[in-house]
Amino acid sequence: MNILNGKNHKIQRTVFEEFLNLEDGSGSIFTTFEMRDKKTGRLIQSTHNTTVLGGRIALLEEMFGLTRNKDQHLLINNSLGVAHSETDAVLNSATQKRQVGYFMVGNGAASQETPGKYYTAKNYETKMYNPIPFRMVPLATDLSTAEQEQYRLRKIVNINGVDYAAYYAKKFEPSSVILEYNAAQYKPIDSHTVPVDESDSTHPLRGGSVLAYITFSISIEENELKEWFRITSNISNCAMSETGLILAADLPNSLDNNRSELAAAELFTKICSTSTSLSEDGSSRIITIRMFAK
Repeated sequence: MNILNGKNHKIQRTVFEEFLNLEDGSGSIFTTFEMRDKKTGRLIQSTHNTTVLGGRIALLEEMFGLTRNKDQHLLINNSLGVAHSETDAVLNSATQKRQVGYFMVGNGAASQETPGKYYTAKNYETKMYNPIPFRMVPLATDLSTAEQEQYRLRKIVNINGVDYAAYYAKKFEPSSVILEYNAAQYKPIDSHTVPVDESDSTHPLRGGSVLAYITFSISIEENELKEWFRITSNISNCAMSETGLILAADLPNSLDNNRSELAAAELFTKICSTSTSLSEDGSSRIITIRMFAK
């Protein structure tokens, strides 16, 4: 798959050069983030991520099979108020795997005082600034079982005497690992690993770097995010400026009738950007994410 061709070649090459030379402490996972209007394909924003504290700790724990130190982990379950019966069991186990398979959005990164300004994520952060639920419906007419399957971090909130079910995390499916050299698919070859002088022009991979990454798309559909603003303020305020990928174990929760829910949910990586409005009827977004291992 050639992701460097076409009219975006120059933009993407700049991103990759930045990735290869990155020394800003953003971590060993570098993410490119490209948001488009889902209907027209118009490019809205292009930026990259910060691997935050929970993600950096998890990389070390998972690689070396370490038992987690609970004092080092601040969980979204706690900050959001979504308790899970298996959270302690997950944190106390060196073998219970968590994975990145859900994302959250919020509107807290955009400055309220200065239009167009936004606050960048720092590597010590542990949560979304102001998370927004993808869906928020009266509890009496909750989402169907099929609809609920794509969402997690379900919380019951009461507004003006009405109970609502709010869903703060949405599922996505990552690709398999992709290896590329000079925009062409690469397969590891044993003979490539030999001592090479920087001035050697004979090595097959001279002057280049093998990229290892996954790619996937996440979406904001027409019916998502808007319910929260209609109920709590005004649809004209519907916007997003932060996106977070969540590391968690998806397990039955005995505290909520064994409903599948995220246990030990933690912010893995965070992307902040200028505010993007979603207030128009029918507005939707498609976001292409590529995660590179440095």
